[in-house]
Amino acid sequence: MKAAPTFLALAHLLATAAAGADDGWERGLARVFSARLKQIEAELAENRPDMSKLPVIPVSDQGGTGGFAAIHPGPVPAAGKLHAVEVRWPLEAAVDWLALVPARRYDERGLDAQYGMPDAFTVELINAAGDAVAVVAREKNARAHPVRKGHPFVYQVSPPVRASGLRITADLLQADFEDRESFVHAWAEVFASDGVRDLTRGAEVKTIGGSSPPAPWHWTPAFLTDGQTPLGLPEIPEEDHRNVGWISEGRASADESASVTIDLGESLAVEAVRLVPARRPTSDLPSGFGFPRRLVISISETGEDDTWREAAALALRNPGHNPVLVPAAGGSARYVKVEATRLWKEFESYPAFFALSEIEVLTKTGNAALGRAARSSDGMQNLIAPGGRFWTSAALCDGYGPDGRLVPTREWLEALDERLTIETRRHALRAEAAGVVSGWRRAGLAAFALTGLAGAFVIIALPIRYRIHAHRELLKVRERIAGDLHDEVGSNLGSIQMFADLAESRSGPSDELKRIQRIAAETVSAVRDIVWLLRPGGDHRIATVEHLRETSSIMLESIDWQFTANDEAWALELSEESNRDLFLYFREALHNILRHSSAAHVGIHAESKDARLRLIIRDDGCGIPPEKLARPATLRALRQRTEAMAGHLKVDSLPGEGTTLELTVPLGRRHKRKPVPPVPMAPAS
Repeated sequence: MKAAPTFLALAHLLATAAAGADDGWERGLARVFSARLKQIEAELAENRPDMSKLPVIPVSDQGGTGGFAAIHPGPVPAAGKLHAVEVRWPLEAAVDWLALVPARRYDERGLDAQYGMPDAFTVELINAAGDAVAVVAREKNARAHPVRKGHPFVYQVSPPVRASGLRITADLLQADFEDRESFVHAWAEVFASDGVRDLTRGAEVKTIGGSSPPAPWHWTPAFLTDGQTPLGLPEIPEEDHRNVGWISEGRASADESASVTIDLGESLAVEAVRLVPARRPTSDLPSGFGFPRRLVISISETGEDDTWREAAALALRNPGHNPVLVPAAGGSARYVKVEATRLWKEFESYPAFFALSEIEVLTKTGNAALGRAARSSDGMQNLIAPGGRFWTSAALCDGYGPDGRLVPTREWLEALDERLTIETRRHALRAEAAGVVSGWRRAGLAAFALTGLAGAFVIIALPIRYRIHAHRELLKVRERIAGDLHDEVGSNLGSIQMFADLAESRSGPSDELKRIQRIAAETVSAVRDIVWLLRPGGDHRIATVEHLRETSSIMLESIDWQFTANDEAWALELSEESNRDLFLYFREALHNILRHSSAAHVGIHAESKDARLRLIIRDDGCGIPPEKLARPATLRALRQRTEAMAGHLKVDSLPGEGTTLELTVPLGRRHKRKPVPPVPMAPAS
């Protein structure tokens, strides 16, 4: 008889502990009994800086050069060998600061923000003979850092050390994702400073050990010291900045020039001009939008036509979202003109533009263009940019990039490192708090268990009731979402297709309208799949194979196709999870055909027999070479979906003879719908 009062007393204590906790009874219980959790939460509350004032690591592709990379046969160097890269500058200097920026790569997994970064490495300063004069850092388990994810390594060297270069030695490398027998050592950029100069800009780079990667246009030693990183522009976020840069009028040809002239207010010795690229207006445009492919920098004392003298002329590759430093020769001047003699023109049907976010004229005392007036051969009209911001001449010399205040590279990298330090500490505190809460959760559950059958009933019955209620609510939400998607989104997408067709009939076909039509059609198909999966029951819902046939009719509309199935397949209904994996497999297979095969005809056959579903997809396209088919990365997504269904995938393909995918899936327990006579599908015309 004592169990009930004991249970009630414990329940009352836990209820009291959790009464003020919005994030679970476990945390409320821990707050009552754990002094350490109180300390952690107090530190998190006090150590809450304004992170909006610190730059972030971008996820999207910022363009520019890739950096340095070397391929090695093993994760650790052989005896007497090194996996290393050296950077040497012309004259010995007192180094007080270093920074290493990890390389990045985009593949089928998405963004790898630390591509080729060693798991363990050593950073040393070296003399002219290559001997180490100071060990700056020895990093261990670098890839296991929970929040680094592309953040630079920043090192203060105190006191400064006189050196002629630096060496990064990889002590442990990771296998390449696409080739498990190759081990990559890569970095995007290296910086070193003596407090005044960037010592590494244009410095000599030497690879020690390893071989060159297969993409020299993206990975080459010289890119390690070209000043370009994958981290975007060196900006510090600030509020109320609405000017994104300046853009010229559109030109029909890239060979039509455009220019901008800066009045410095007085004659000054011009040492260099730094050009800050504009941010691309829309995500479907490449980085480096509007940056010229060839330019000439001229200077003049009066600005008159016959007084200009050339200070620099060069052809440029696309820098992406990276500033470009152009050394200027020619002495002193009051006026500086930046003339683009070959403009940015990425697409045949797109105008040519000259666009910049900022122009800096560098002298011994800093940026002499800051706050000065700019004028252009096009006039300096204001244009509305996305997000309610503006293209305006005032942006060219205001000290701001498209998203914040422009700062020196060192200050920017140190701000990124400050964010990393704060995020690392807060992550550690949150992880420790989670451990404390988890311990008290186990203690609370054990206490409940010891109260006997009464406590067990409360613990088990209430969650079950809650889950039943939550499941019912989930079904209602799913039905509502499916209805909204079908009625609203589906209708709107259909309207988009209709208006695109009307526009095409009136103004003639164009790449943009074709793209709108294709994207709308693909989105309609994706919405249909989502609605179909969200509605697991009901006579209104067509069977699995019938849904595959309808998906084929949408995705393969532009080519000749045929879909057949036996009677059992037409009536087959898989589980929700199997349906999801099967549809993702099917859509991926058709996407591959449309993207890569150049096929003229596709045949699809579904057959249910002996408790197995067999799905065969044949195309008459270009096929897959045997050496490519043998790579682990080829058809990886299809193989993963096959494994999820516990199925078997057979691939037959030869160059020039098309490809056949044969998927066999065990059905196990399954439901059958009322037999539906198959609807014969004629080949699409």
